[in-house]
Amino acid sequence: MTRIFNDPAEFAEEALAGFCDVHSDLVRQVPGGAVRRFRPAKPKVAVLAGGGSGHYPAFAGLIGSGLADGAVVGNIFTSPSAQQATATTPETSWIS
Repeated sequence: MTRIFNDPAEFAEEALAGFCDVHSDLVRQVPGGAVRRFRPAKPKVAVLAGGGSGHYPAFAGLIGSGLADGAVVGNIFTSPSAQQATATTPETSWIS
């Protein structure tokens, strides 16, 4: 059987790292998920999306101008843990 991943236990983390590498001009990986690379031009309430990785960590694709400021990414077919959410949340705070 052909595989496009390394260790199945690391699939979600590796897929998220790959997404963040490909889109490094827009997002950066943080513990528990990913967030916008740059602060919004106008201050706003941060919005986090999140969910399980399923087939791949698609929730990171919601990060961007006009939508989410970050994404909390759970493991395959599981919701993100409270620890992942609390680790990602401070990374969306741009208080000077």
